[in-house]
Amino acid sequence: MGIAVGALLGLQMLMQSSTFAGEQKFSIELNTVEPVENRCRLNFVIQSKSDKELESMKLDLVVFGPDGAIQRRLLTEMGPVRPRKTNVRTFVIDVECDHMGAILVNDVTTCAPESPSDCLDGLSLSSRLKELRLYK
Repeated sequence: MGIAVGALLGLQMLMQSSTFAGEQKFSIELNTVEPVENRCRLNFVIQSKSDKELESMKLDLVVFGPDGAIQRRLLTEMGPVRPRKTNVRTFVIDVECDHMGAILVNDVTTCAPESPSDCLDGLSLSSRLKELRLYK
């Protein structure tokens, strides 16, 4: 009976430590895009549903054209992300807005103090723009 209780306690501790990965802790919405001199400004709304602060959350983004061809790849810093707070992050990229069809969150390269894979698993993505998909 002691082994079963120990295994149960171990399983419970493991589940508690991995709850960050299993839940949607952060939502990122592509809110708007704005043309800026043959480039495009991307405006993101990041909402934390977590009680933990992230010092850094760097996303590896891949921008695809309407035809599905890769247009650009970039690293973006979405942090810091404060607990239970909503923030806006803006990035200007060297692609015209009307030459974009989708943005892939290819990976999370940094997520401090959490692991990048836990952050990627905990991301919920959406886009307010019907013609521009944001996904992972």
